[in-house]
Amino acid sequence: MPNLIKLVTALLLLFTSLPCLKSQETSEMQHLGDLVEKQEELRFLSVSGNGKWISWQSVYESRPSELKVASVHHKKVVLTKPGVSYWQFIRDHELVYSFGTDTKYEDLQTGKEIAFSDVKAVGFVKLLDLFYVHYNEKKSGLVEFYNRRMNLVQRVLDVKRVIVLANEVMMIQQKGNGQELLKYEGKDIVKVFESDQEMYAVSKSGLDKRGWLVTVRKGKKFSMYCINDGGGNPELLSYNRKAEFDGIQQHASSDPSAILIDLQTLEPLQKGIVDIWYGKDFDLEDHFRDRRKTVRVLWYPEQNTVVDTSEDNYSNVVALGKTGLFIRSEIDSQQVDSNDLNAKETVRRYFLYNPLEKLKRKLESKTDKSGMTILAITSKPIITDSTGAFVFYRTGKSWFVRKTKDLNFQPRKQDFGVNAIPYFTSDREVIWVEGEMLWKQDLVTFRKKLLKSLPDSDIEILNAAVDKSLLQNNVLIHQVDISKGLLLKLTGEKDYSSSIVHWNKNKLKVVVPKTENRISDPVHNQTDRNYFWFSENYNKSPKICGKLSSDSAETLYSVSSASNTSKINMKRLHYKGIAGEDLTALLYYPPNYSAGKKYPVVASIYELQHQNHNKYLLPTFKNSRGFNERLFLELGYMVLLPDINNTGEQGPGNAALHCVNAALDEVQKVGQADMSRVGLLGQSFGGYETNFIATQSDRFAAYVSGASISDIINTSFAFNYNFFSADYYRYEDGQFRLGKFTDNKEKYYRNNPLYFADQVKSPVLLWTGTGDKNVNPEQTRSFYTALRKYRKRVISLFYKDELHSLMGKEQRIDLTEKMIEWFDYFLRDRKDVEWISNAE
Repeated sequence: MPNLIKLVTALLLLFTSLPCLKSQETSEMQHLGDLVEKQEELRFLSVSGNGKWISWQSVYESRPSELKVASVHHKKVVLTKPGVSYWQFIRDHELVYSFGTDTKYEDLQTGKEIAFSDVKAVGFVKLLDLFYVHYNEKKSGLVEFYNRRMNLVQRVLDVKRVIVLANEVMMIQQKGNGQELLKYEGKDIVKVFESDQEMYAVSKSGLDKRGWLVTVRKGKKFSMYCINDGGGNPELLSYNRKAEFDGIQQHASSDPSAILIDLQTLEPLQKGIVDIWYGKDFDLEDHFRDRRKTVRVLWYPEQNTVVDTSEDNYSNVVALGKTGLFIRSEIDSQQVDSNDLNAKETVRRYFLYNPLEKLKRKLESKTDKSGMTILAITSKPIITDSTGAFVFYRTGKSWFVRKTKDLNFQPRKQDFGVNAIPYFTSDREVIWVEGEMLWKQDLVTFRKKLLKSLPDSDIEILNAAVDKSLLQNNVLIHQVDISKGLLLKLTGEKDYSSSIVHWNKNKLKVVVPKTENRISDPVHNQTDRNYFWFSENYNKSPKICGKLSSDSAETLYSVSSASNTSKINMKRLHYKGIAGEDLTALLYYPPNYSAGKKYPVVASIYELQHQNHNKYLLPTFKNSRGFNERLFLELGYMVLLPDINNTGEQGPGNAALHCVNAALDEVQKVGQADMSRVGLLGQSFGGYETNFIATQSDRFAAYVSGASISDIINTSFAFNYNFFSADYYRYEDGQFRLGKFTDNKEKYYRNNPLYFADQVKSPVLLWTGTGDKNVNPEQTRSFYTALRKYRKRVISLFYKDELHSLMGKEQRIDLTEKMIEWFDYFLRDRKDVEWISNAE
């Protein structure tokens, strides 16, 4: 009888507590909903020409984003406009912004406003000091130009497109069944070309004699004309007696008398009852798309000559500044697939290519019949400037310099370390950044001089111009205008701090004082040297700061934050990787933390994560991989972000297992961490790591794995429909770094999650997008099938037509909510989640 009374009492307590539990969970989700709706994210900071106004975009969870403009000196928002798609400061104190087909001009100093409707596009031509409005078809494609006083100075009807070049505006005007190309430089409008075909593209020719290139389209075919600035008949590009091509693309040319162009010929995909794949096929994409055969040529319009730069076993040429020379590399004849070297740092032989040698057939003793001279042997990018007079490159641990036009100039070794970076200030001088030191080097004598040493800091030049347009060819253009001084970001090597300083003529001005906050998007006004930036930290909402002339830095705008934001704390945990390297894990404490309580822990893994230590923990349900650190912290979880470094010979799965275990050993020393309630999650490569750890560990109470690989042996030789190639290059040399399967079969086996699926001890939630072409969703289905076979607790979510990361808003919210419910169910004893309890 006493036992029966106890049972009835227990049941009564259970049933009476259910409404309370339900109410608590509803309250928690309502709290999260309120939190994300109040959140404001800051983007796209810009400053007016006179430095008196700043603008940015404020982004919210569900309501439209807003353009905001603030007065710098009054620290006051003077304009808030939702739904703005484009805005721009023009001149010193004028602003133009567009929303839909409406545009508004505002003079922030005088208050003058002008509204425009039925607008297609607007723009500002700085060198002509003209503002233009291009109206849509409702106003017959009218273009209006306004001067500094916003007086109308020119009107042009029936304009299809406006193209702003360096110091002129080009307009394509419809004339009956044809089109005319008009030039406007602020005075008269001049017709420079006409055609009965559609003008598809207009650009500067880049030739000494100036002029333009006009690409016209007839149906699906393209032709190109060169038009001289001084008049004369347009020159039509013709190659191999053809003037029409399936594609034409202009590239920068180093020869001022020649234009570098890709000419594409389309070979339509032949579809029959069988598709034959040959072992010698190089680019497997040809089996899925029309094949584009591309020839890169140099076109000399003055001589009406075209030089084919193609050579067997060599890459396409790319321009080397203004030297008249080009760079190309030798192709690896052993390469099987077009993507084989994409994930591998490959030593290549680079050559200087002189098209005139090929054109004139005048050979020199050091030049072969193709007009090529060896330039460098390196696996790192070649660094030059816009002139191309010198190039720097690294071979092994040494820097070398070459003088490109002097074939007798031998590569000269430089006295700089492997982490040094050169920036050209002219064709005679270069600045080197080497850790905490700034050096200046004379390119005539090659002597170097120490400009500044900033101890215990890594230096980054913020106002350097880095052109990556040739990076695919392993060429970078590094330049900096030292006459305006150097804007430097200093990162503390030991104390995780950062600061920004301005160095000019050996004088150092502090812009952003040393801080542990994250500093991003710095902008400045050139005239008054006013500086502005975003500042944030993991427990500090974003704000906009500024330094006006010589004044100290001050806050100009702050995002309001929840009262408990500042209560979130973080601890750095230090441990060793599998090869003995130093690693860091970030352990975040919930805002309601109490030293007398135990907290469940959720660990999110990928690769190295410690660099995000001062990134604001933005609460949102729109998470492409479902996980949001802040939401879990608000629910009373500790959140762990451990570094994982795939080093050594054990393989990626075992490296991840070691690193996570080492991090957990440190978490275990935190008495408030409930080590019996720890969850692990990851997506993509992190999902693979999660899958493997789930088969090897008994330290986790639940797992979530998204868009993940479960069988590395299958996928390494499977076909990847995202890159149209076999995936083995990513496994041999990419993130997995497993080496060749034939050399490391045992390593592949030991790091393969699917082979150990029977050892999984805790419940696993899997998710994927059915349209994922990067990681085949069948990898998720295979792991699900294996876990199901071995009667493991598993649920799999298949998001219809979603990709590698979720793109749809509803899908992101759904995954975020399900991830919260999953860990709540297994780590916080929440048992009212029907979609989970149905599987029990």
